[in-house]
Amino acid sequence: MSRNLVELIRRHHAVDAPTALEVLKDAMDDHGEVTDDDRRRAAELSGLPEAAVYGVSTFYDDLLAPRGERHVRVCTGTACFVAAGERPVEELSAGLDGLAPGERSADGSVSLAETVCLGFCHSSPAVRVGDEVDAGDGAIERALAGESRPAAEPDWESILPEPVLTRPPSSRPDDPGAWAGLRRALDVLGREALLAEVEAAEVRGRGGAGFPAGAKWAFAAKAAGEEKFVVANGDEGDPGSYIDKYLMERSPELLLEGMALAGYAVGAAHGFVLCRSEYPASKPALEAAAARAREAGLLGDAILGSDFSFDVTIIEGAGSYVVGEETALLACVQGLRGTVSARPPFPAERGVYGMPTVVNNVETLSNIPFVAARGADAYRALSPDSETAGSKLVCFNERFARPSVYEVPFGMTARELCEDVAGGLRDGHTIKAVQIGGPLGGILPASLLDTAFDFDALAAVGCMVGHGSILAFDETADMRDVARHLLRFGADESCGKCFPCRIGMRRAYEEFAADGPVDRARFEALLETLELGSLCAHGSGIPAPMRSLLTHFPEELGLR
Repeated sequence: MSRNLVELIRRHHAVDAPTALEVLKDAMDDHGEVTDDDRRRAAELSGLPEAAVYGVSTFYDDLLAPRGERHVRVCTGTACFVAAGERPVEELSAGLDGLAPGERSADGSVSLAETVCLGFCHSSPAVRVGDEVDAGDGAIERALAGESRPAAEPDWESILPEPVLTRPPSSRPDDPGAWAGLRRALDVLGREALLAEVEAAEVRGRGGAGFPAGAKWAFAAKAAGEEKFVVANGDEGDPGSYIDKYLMERSPELLLEGMALAGYAVGAAHGFVLCRSEYPASKPALEAAAARAREAGLLGDAILGSDFSFDVTIIEGAGSYVVGEETALLACVQGLRGTVSARPPFPAERGVYGMPTVVNNVETLSNIPFVAARGADAYRALSPDSETAGSKLVCFNERFARPSVYEVPFGMTARELCEDVAGGLRDGHTIKAVQIGGPLGGILPASLLDTAFDFDALAAVGCMVGHGSILAFDETADMRDVARHLLRFGADESCGKCFPCRIGMRRAYEEFAADGPVDRARFEALLETLELGSLCAHGSGIPAPMRSLLTHFPEELGLR
C-alpha cells in the first residue's frame, strides 16, 4: 500500500470517521450505483485524492455492478458449485429476462450478480436477495418468484468434554462469569504474564498460515509507535468455510474479549473488526455485542476500573477475496484498494496508519479468552493426541449427512471427521476426495483419508489445516471441472498487484476452460511461476490443489 496515502489518512481521518470506502458503500446502498459526485464527496471526507477514490470504487465487487430495486446475488463458491454446478447462474439469468451477472434491468427493478461465498455451504446452493440469504432445494425458484425466505442454519456442536469455542455465551457481559479471561488478565496476570501465557500455549493462527499468535504479539509489543492497533480478520472468503461467520454471529463476545486481551498484551487502545459484506448478519451482531460490553464496562475507558482502555470499530468489507490477506486487509480497513503489499515491513511493525498492528483471524482471537482464564497447560490439554495445542472448529459442505460446524481436538483423522463426526456423504454417495482449508488447500483423495487432521501431517501430503473447512467431492465429480472452477476463482479474485498472479492465473484458467488437452509441462511451469513469483498466498497457494489433482487424478485432467 502507498505510504503517501497512509500518511494522508493519518492526517485527515479520525479513527471513528467513515472511510472513503464506507462513503462509497453508503452511496451504493442509497441509489444503486457510484457516481462521480459520490467519488468527489468521498475524497472530500477522507482527504484522499480523487484518483485514489476512483481506484477504490473500481476495485471492490460490491461497488462495480449497478443494483436494481431487487438485487439478486447468486453464490458461485466451491460448495455451491459441487451442489449444483453452473445451474443456479443459468436459471437465474434465464428467469430474469436474460440478465447476465453484473447487469441491471432497463427499468432498474432488478439486478443480478455473482458472489463468493455466502457462508451457507452446509445447505447449498445459496442465493441472496437484498440482505436475506436463501439456500438449499428450491432457493433459486423462490428467488425468481420473489418468495425467498431465510435459510435455516444448524446448531454447532463440540465433541470435547468441555466446549471452548462453542460454549453458549453469557446472556449479559456484566455477569461476573463473563469475560473471565480479561478479568484474570487485569486482576492477576498483568501484561507481561499474559503475553508469556499466550506464547507458552503455542496458539497457532487459524486463518491459514498457522503462525504462532504469541510470537506475532511479542513483535508488536516491542515495536516502536505512537499508537498500536489490533485488527480481527473477519474476511473469511474461503469458499466452503463458514466458521468465522458462526463465531461472529453466535459468540461475538468471545472475539471482542480476545481482541481486548490482545490490546492489553501489546499496549493497543483500539481495534478493528473487518467482516465480510457477504455475511449481512455479522456486523449487526458484533455491533450489538460491543454496545453491551461498553455498557458493562468491558470495552471503553478504564475497563473494570483499571488503567486499561480499549474499544473497537466494526467495519464491513465490499467484496474481495484477497482482502483476507493481512496487508490487503489493512488497506481495506483504511478505505483503500485491497491490494497486497510486499513484506517486510510486517504489520506488527507498520500496519494501520503506519503504526504497529496485530492482525489475527477471528478464530485465533476467540481462542485467547480460554488461555487467559485457564492457562497454557489447560489449553494444550484440549488435544491430548496431537502436538498442536487447543481445539479446532471444522465445517462441512452439504454433501455430508450432518453438515455443520463442529469443535474437535487436533489429531483425529480426516476419515474420522468425515465419517464419524459428519456422518459420511448423504444419499449413498462415496467420498472421491476432500479439499481441506479452502481453495488454496491441497485436495486429499479418499485413499489418504487416514491422514491426521494436524498442521504437519496435512502439510506432508500437500494439504493444510487452513480455516478448517472440509469440502467433499463425491464419486460423480469431474476433476477437470474442479480444476477449471478453482482456476476461474483464482483468476477472478486476483488483486492484480503482481503480474505472475494477474496474468498467470488467467492463463492457467484458459488452459482448462478451452476444449482439448492441456500441455502438462507448460502447466507445471506456470504453477512454478505462480508459486515463486506471486506477492502473496493467493497466487502462490493455488498450485497446491492443482498439484494434488496432477498427482492423484491425472487421467481426468485431459493432459498431454
